[in-house]
Amino acid sequence: MTEPELGLYLHLPHCPYRCPYCDFFAKVFDPKEARLLDQALFKHIELLKGYKLDRPLDTVFFGGGTPTMRPAGFLSRLLAKVSQTLGIKAGAEISLEANPGTLSAGKLKSLRQAGFNRLSLGAQTFSRKLLTSLGRRHSPDQIRHCFQEARKAGFTNINLDLIYGLPGQTPKMLGKDLKTALELECDHLSLYELTLAPETPFGKRYTKDQPPLPLMADILTMEAAAREILPQGGLRRYEVSNYAVEGKKCRHNQSTWRGGYYLALGPGAHGHLKGRRWCINPEINEYQKSILKQKEPFLFEENLSLSQQALERIMLGLRTLEGVDLAGLADLIQKDPLKKYQGAIAELKRKNWAFLNGDYLVPTPKGLDMADSAAALFLDLTDT
Repeated sequence: MTEPELGLYLHLPHCPYRCPYCDFFAKVFDPKEARLLDQALFKHIELLKGYKLDRPLDTVFFGGGTPTMRPAGFLSRLLAKVSQTLGIKAGAEISLEANPGTLSAGKLKSLRQAGFNRLSLGAQTFSRKLLTSLGRRHSPDQIRHCFQEARKAGFTNINLDLIYGLPGQTPKMLGKDLKTALELECDHLSLYELTLAPETPFGKRYTKDQPPLPLMADILTMEAAAREILPQGGLRRYEVSNYAVEGKKCRHNQSTWRGGYYLALGPGAHGHLKGRRWCINPEINEYQKSILKQKEPFLFEENLSLSQQALERIMLGLRTLEGVDLAGLADLIQKDPLKKYQGAIAELKRKNWAFLNGDYLVPTPKGLDMADSAAALFLDLTDT
């Protein structure tokens, strides 16, 4: 059986400010806290040698938070430490999440020279009005300028994050956002529906499917618009929320969806290795104390059964145009998945949600839109 790809997810939780819709683990920047975190991060990298990996990293992903609010020199040293300690394969994908308001031409050049080769810009929308309602402090012009400067700096793989289903947003407004992204010639686009987490200001203020949020009919129109508009610029859908031009799919995410391995670095980061899954303690003080004691600061860790691992692969695979690798699934569970899951697969085919293509169970366009419901068909067929 081929060994899965190996990645590293590094979480930098600090942001210049807190967005009212965000429910990710993020904290408003505090210089004193950041100094504690910075020292701990470099020591945490050393601790990762304890995994005794026999190969370098295929992918590295710096997420947050807003990693690019930190100086380019710090991010460069952090990446260099990862490379020196764990090794990074030649040609590896090295991604960096970014806020358009935190990047200058000089900073972009420094980051590219340091080895970052994929940039993910949190644009969210090109509407000034909607950016204001989201609490975002960058402007549409800043997004465009940042994108253009990133190109000049040598970034040939740039993702734009956009959100739909925003308060006051119409299908026409989203269509304009999508066309602007095509005009910039972005390589990858992630399009996420607004999530109303109950503990966020947005979650307390708005009710789904009630004005000023778009009604469900408008949400469906927006999704259809994305499927129609984005391919005109070569952006093909390859996952429920992700579109890419040829050769620019996010390799780190693809590996995760296929059941690949990834180490966790930084407070709040998640890891997965050979059926073991864990999360790093998000509390920075506790994180730092554990690191100083030469202990990884786990919030939780668990060993997944083969059936649990199989279910995760099915759930994630049904969200991708590639589909579920049945041969890989057979290697994992040592059973024929066509027999073990024959009832669920038959139901997927009956509903026209998926079809068999060689060793893959592939979702149809309709099935991709119904990915959660499709995965639910397998829930009662897995043993814990």
